[in-house]
Amino acid sequence: MNNVSKDRDLDSILVGDSDEFTHHITENDVSRFSLISGDYNPLHMDESYAGGTSFGKRVVHGMFLGALVSQFVGMYLPGTKALLIKEMIEFKKPVNIGETVKVKGVITGKSTVTRIVEIDLKIFSNDSVVASGYVYAKVLD
Repeated sequence: MNNVSKDRDLDSILVGDSDEFTHHITENDVSRFSLISGDYNPLHMDESYAGGTSFGKRVVHGMFLGALVSQFVGMYLPGTKALLIKEMIEFKKPVNIGETVKVKGVITGKSTVTRIVEIDLKIFSNDSVVASGYVYAKVLD
């Protein structure tokens, strides 16, 4: 986990700016996310059940990836002055425990009037896009 956050002002953020980070997904991540979310679906928690599905093994909660998007916005781009106001994400491929994902975002729009930036997001595993979407974040004073 990276506890070093970035602190960008709206004026310093430009369309085309990008950032990224990686996260190795562990058993502990999935267990803790289940505890926090209350989602104990056997597809995420029970190896024998998940093994009998078309996935062949347990898959990480999609919204765990959504939580990594929250980390991206609050810690990387825009950083500590950000308030996430909208997140749209499409899950394209399942992610398994033990995989390392890369979260990458690019600023695609900026309004100085509303102080809102639009960020195009992609989450990769093994160079393949596993989720994509966009967020709107307000950059506070």
